[in-house]
Amino acid sequence: MFKIVIYLVLISTLLFSQNCIKCHKKVVENYKHNIHYTLSKAINITRKTWGIKDSNVTYQTLPQAKKIIKKPSDLVDDFLRRKCLKCHIDSKVNDYPGIRRGTNCLACHSKHQTKGKCQKNKISTNKCLSCHNKNYVGGDYTGLFPKDEDHSYRAPLTKNGFFPPVKYGIDYHHLKEDIHYQKGMTCVDCHNAADMHGTRKVRCIDCHKNLSKKNHPSYHKKISCSACHSSWNNNSYELSVFRDDTPSYKKWKNLTLQEDEYLTIFLNKALKSKKKIKPLMPDWVSGELKQGIWYSGWRYKRWEFFNLANSDDGTIKIVRPMYQYRVSYRNSNGTMILDDVHKINGKNMDTWIPYSPHTISKNAKSCESCHANPLIINPKKTGYKILDLKLPDYITNGTKLTKEQIKKMTSRKYKKIRAKMFFK
Repeated sequence: MFKIVIYLVLISTLLFSQNCIKCHKKVVENYKHNIHYTLSKAINITRKTWGIKDSNVTYQTLPQAKKIIKKPSDLVDDFLRRKCLKCHIDSKVNDYPGIRRGTNCLACHSKHQTKGKCQKNKISTNKCLSCHNKNYVGGDYTGLFPKDEDHSYRAPLTKNGFFPPVKYGIDYHHLKEDIHYQKGMTCVDCHNAADMHGTRKVRCIDCHKNLSKKNHPSYHKKISCSACHSSWNNNSYELSVFRDDTPSYKKWKNLTLQEDEYLTIFLNKALKSKKKIKPLMPDWVSGELKQGIWYSGWRYKRWEFFNLANSDDGTIKIVRPMYQYRVSYRNSNGTMILDDVHKINGKNMDTWIPYSPHTISKNAKSCESCHANPLIINPKKTGYKILDLKLPDYITNGTKLTKEQIKKMTSRKYKKIRAKMFFK
């Protein structure tokens, strides 16, 4: 049944795309090079982190998963295909609250063809959040911070005594919303067609042109807007992932919510069934059901800590541990082939990446949040070393702050400037 549904979706997607390209040929051609279509950034960072050097593939060229597993790099493509890539515009996702959407052009655009002509409909924020939820930029725009997965974190209860409805496959803390969201702006008010179709990138100064020198001094000109103006940021540390080819489900009864809507549905069914259900999970690229279930869980999540790094675009940005892995695999015979592997050639399987939290506030952070931040100034003496909050050796699309930069943050010049603010 699953294969039939996927086949019908692919046929309808192809037919609709052919209709779109009749009028929007240039748009469709440009979009084929956009990261929303290729997913090249997320795919290649993950493959490199798992031990594949010089990875340069896209969603469209991703290899089939290997059958013989000896090391993490043998398992990474299966992980990508079955755990990560259900958000691609061609993927048919489950009928799950918040996740429902079309495919291909319809993944973003509503069906709006009338008598051979298209009616322009503004894309809603909810449409974007069907993919950009959980710890990805987007959910934070609406103030959503994903809770830990264990049942003990599913609170508060509603008035009728039940847990609140799950959206996007997990429960959320409700934190401060982005000021643009509070003002009624949607995602596409900034991320317009030119940005989404791959012809330009949006910048804060496209709208905010008249910035006062008083509040934005020259020595901060290389600092990204969000580094100061984000009120919180989404940091999830150490993602343990475990592919289990055996039907062992009871241990997960308190962890049915793992930010994966397919897994939640499968586990609830398997735990209630009197018969043994085979461990099967879809390959979201091919649509084929394959043996083994991918479980996952973050070691801990934080919104109050942050680090800074030099981004390749020439600015200093907040940097977060988007790709920290601990990998396990048990085959159908019950043999642990990989048991919590988190180092390759002596280095941790992790990559940090500069990003822009969408939690913007009119008022900037305090000076001390950066200039006296122990995670930046002296991470080895903060007491957080055991939690691995210190920066790793490798930051994709960026580099760590230099010793000279950190020295400037604690210089006498900074202290004099800060003192003048207090003693006017």
